[in-house]
Amino acid sequence: MSIEDILKVAENFEIEGYKFYKAKKEEIKNLLAKEVLEFLQNMEKEHTEYIRKVRKAMEENSEIPVASVDTTKDFFEERFKSQKLDKSPSEDDLKDLSILRMALLIEKDFVNYYDKAAKRAEEIGDEKLKVILERLKHWEESHVELVEKMIEFVFEKNSLDLGFYPF
Repeated sequence: MSIEDILKVAENFEIEGYKFYKAKKEEIKNLLAKEVLEFLQNMEKEHTEYIRKVRKAMEENSEIPVASVDTTKDFFEERFKSQKLDKSPSEDDLKDLSILRMALLIEKDFVNYYDKAAKRAEEIGDEKLKVILERLKHWEESHVELVEKMIEFVFEKNSLDLGFYPF
């Protein structure tokens, strides 16, 4: 797989992630979970734009752009520490949980792809591409952590309400 192929696949992954979050945030009931999906939608859009800039720079043999700062940690601090889960009914939380679990799988797939692609870049001796892919992997790892945290909150809330973990 060529460098261009790796970046095309990465761009398509990010676009599909964006579409998923855009659609699912309309279905989700819990306000904090909705904010998480909206945040992830925006992040996938930023990743797509970054990958496009990288591809263009590589085509033009110009300098690879520096990636923007990942703001997932800021999201953690602002939302999870200061905001409690709303009083949504348990049945809504459980429906939301299936969407959150799909989001977790998507983000884990992104991590896995970027990890393998970075190793491929290292094999062919492209250090710049390796750094780019590792940065994207790191961003996606922070998204995994964010979604896991949201799932954990839903579990905790419902274990108190229901007396057991539903899954």
